[in-house]
Amino acid sequence: MNNIAEKLKKDHLKIIVTDSGLGGLAVQALLDKQLRKLKINSKIELIFFNSVALHDYGYNDMLDHEEKITVFDSALTGMLKLDPDLILIACNTLSVLYYETKTSKSIKIPVLGIADTGVELILEKIQNDDSSNIILFGTETTIKSNQHKNKLITAGVKSERIVSQPCKLLESEIQIDPKSIATEKMIGKFVNESFEKVNDLTSKSYAVLCCTHYGYSKDIFQKLLNEKFNKDVVILNPNEKMAEIAADIIDKNGNENPVVTNFVYSRVDIIDSEMEKLGSLLAMDSPSLYESLKDYKHLPDLFYFDDTNYQKSKK
Repeated sequence: MNNIAEKLKKDHLKIIVTDSGLGGLAVQALLDKQLRKLKINSKIELIFFNSVALHDYGYNDMLDHEEKITVFDSALTGMLKLDPDLILIACNTLSVLYYETKTSKSIKIPVLGIADTGVELILEKIQNDDSSNIILFGTETTIKSNQHKNKLITAGVKSERIVSQPCKLLESEIQIDPKSIATEKMIGKFVNESFEKVNDLTSKSYAVLCCTHYGYSKDIFQKLLNEKFNKDVVILNPNEKMAEIAADIIDKNGNENPVVTNFVYSRVDIIDSEMEKLGSLLAMDSPSLYESLKDYKHLPDLFYFDDTNYQKSKK
């Protein structure tokens, strides 16, 4: 992290936060909130870059793994055209894909992925605890990759303690309305499924929200987990950890609060209802980001997308 901090000693910083949808806005809001409390003699641009190519064709809808890599690689190329100093991949699915992209092999600026952040958070919380359950809630792509699970096992966590729970289409439902009855029903279904996989129900349980969207519905997760497990389940939200890490690596040798400006860029148009539902939650941490979301830049040429497979999927 020290090497990254050295690269970020600048008077004007440009930080890109990216996600395959709008979940990563939560990370940007938390980062904005933390930065405004620091003494940094810098102007900081926080740019949210929506890496979704089409509304009805997200990464978890794509026909194969190679297409996911290709599309995200194209999005990364679009990000680099904005000349950022740091990229935060605030999406577990994209964090998993990142190391398979061509861009990752040649990029010259620091890139932090939230999947690694999540693992770091888990290991931090389970220190001196060798019996608790770790329940990973994530998209199908994230869970199928086993990235969190494998890194935890490498760090010495026994595999039987880890429960992997894919939550098909939950991120899409949360983006429509994180507090809706439909969202609560879906979360309830996945909580019930995870409960059946736990080996030791007498031990403490940690539920890890391995998708940035899930933080918007954290209260629902908490309520349903506590009811099902009949005890307090500890929820770990990597969104908070990522914002904390990013704020920590920025030079703090100044004597003034930074000038922070938020921007939101998207290749697809952002639906008004989604903007309203998520925006009210974002405003609690960053009123500035909420205003930027309402005034987002719709840029159809933000990055290149070949829709051949999309057209095939519709036939």
